[in-house]
Amino acid sequence: MRIGITGASGMLGTALISKISKSHKVFATSRDKGLEEKNIKWDCFDLTNTKMLYKWLNKTKPELVIHCAAIVNVDLCEENIELATALHVESTEILVNFLNSTNSGLIYISTDSVFNGEKSDSYNETDLPEPLNIYARTKLQAEKVVQSFDNGLVLRTNIIGWTHEGKTSFFEWLLKNLIDNKPMNLFHDVYFSPLTVEGLSSIIENIILNPILGLYHCASSDSISKYDFGIKVSEIFQLSTSNINSISVDNLNFKAARPKNMALNISKISSALEYDFPSVTDSINLMKRQFDKRINDII
Repeated sequence: MRIGITGASGMLGTALISKISKSHKVFATSRDKGLEEKNIKWDCFDLTNTKMLYKWLNKTKPELVIHCAAIVNVDLCEENIELATALHVESTEILVNFLNSTNSGLIYISTDSVFNGEKSDSYNETDLPEPLNIYARTKLQAEKVVQSFDNGLVLRTNIIGWTHEGKTSFFEWLLKNLIDNKPMNLFHDVYFSPLTVEGLSSIIENIILNPILGLYHCASSDSISKYDFGIKVSEIFQLSTSNINSISVDNLNFKAARPKNMALNISKISSALEYDFPSVTDSINLMKRQFDKRINDII
């Protein structure tokens, strides 16, 4: 297939193009060029540039687009509503309109933070969204655009992984602080269900072969608090937990409000794909194996 991937130099985008380019022709776009391998064709531009986006679509003629591009800095979205709307909503509208005209498909990567976080259990697809910030609100608006499209798929998720070119992910920040024994605060009252970018890429590869449409939660098979996640990482990486402080998210004054519960129920997608989803511990163990390989490669 001819597959377009937006945000292709990001954490998920890099994992996706690495995996998918082994079987498909990938047309990657981002503001900066990322991984270069066989079957990957790059076009670098700002996705909010409507003319450039249409030009890219007309040139590449993708049969499927995986829309990963997003402003992941939640507080930045709060300060830049127009930019968040342009990237999350307006670019999605353009993609849907074009792909609808060519009978092509779209996989939209959404977020676990579209809910208010007050539910005591994990969220399923029938729960009513109530976004607390601009990031989640604009992502939800884009979801609705995709769901109005016959060939659209929305995947709500939360990812962990290794970044590139000087950027730092939550997992990398956590691991570096553990290695350096630097004090850090982790929330005991914020829950999530993270997948590795490699795990999500494998699931998306499965979906390409066995298409599903509509809205699905795509996450780990269980959930964990940010504090307990830090403890689990320290155990698996055999590092001290003495520098981890347990605090409430209520103690911090973020510009953008955050939901406390972002745990996702994956029963629907697990049944649809007949796929064995990893647990949080499985994902951390994968990160440890990748870390060990990196160290061995350096040595």
